[in-house]
Amino acid sequence: MKAYLINLDRSQDRLQRMYQQFEKAGLAFERVAAVDGKTLNDDEVARIKRNPGWKEPLTRSELGCFLSHRKCLEQIVQSGEQYAAVFEDDVRFSGNAKQFFQSDTWIPSDADLIKLETHGRKVLTDKPVTVVAGQYSIARLRSQNILSAGYIVSAKYAASLLARMNDAAAPVDHLLFTPACGFFKEMKLYQVSPVICDQAGLESTLSGERAKEHQSLPVWKKVVREIIRPFLRLKTALWGLYINKFTSQRWGPVEPLVE
Repeated sequence: MKAYLINLDRSQDRLQRMYQQFEKAGLAFERVAAVDGKTLNDDEVARIKRNPGWKEPLTRSELGCFLSHRKCLEQIVQSGEQYAAVFEDDVRFSGNAKQFFQSDTWIPSDADLIKLETHGRKVLTDKPVTVVAGQYSIARLRSQNILSAGYIVSAKYAASLLARMNDAAAPVDHLLFTPACGFFKEMKLYQVSPVICDQAGLESTLSGERAKEHQSLPVWKKVVREIIRPFLRLKTALWGLYINKFTSQRWGPVEPLVE
């Protein structure tokens, strides 16, 4: 299975690190030059319409990330392969990652996209449909699980995404992995657990710009948020208890990476 790595031309240190990561995992990759949002002109920014489900205007770096993933999808469609993997340049791999890329026979036949990482919070999944190497479960993902540093996508679904990504701009991880924001509800989305990659804790290339352009909440909204937070947590805990005890689904964290 082909793997594509998104990497900014100015991030050569990250590229060298990823050469080491892929070599350690016994994997090959094709580098995709990321779109540098800081170089986009006003006309290019204006052509990308905001998704109605996303209230904040995207920063130029977020737009660059969106366009970089779209660029990967274009290459996947052109490659003629049935499935391909997309990675950002801040991941590390499980010691068992290689077996997932030697064949696509483990992928559920209806899968549009398979998420290989997790943001660390609890998620809702169906009963696993398959198990790889006696350790890794593959199950339908039914709730938000943001971050877009590692996933496998079918060429068929990549083409479907491309047809609508000219005017569906939101942060790409929310477009893919947030039910209220993008394509989540329509796709057959699966989760690998334990994850076979995760983010290595490097400083985000988006963080500085986000801090400058995204204003914080007003004080009164922060106060209200803190007041209702414990009640929301209790509600979620009781709902999760019901799910795990009385249904075939599971509410809980995705298992972390096995090194």
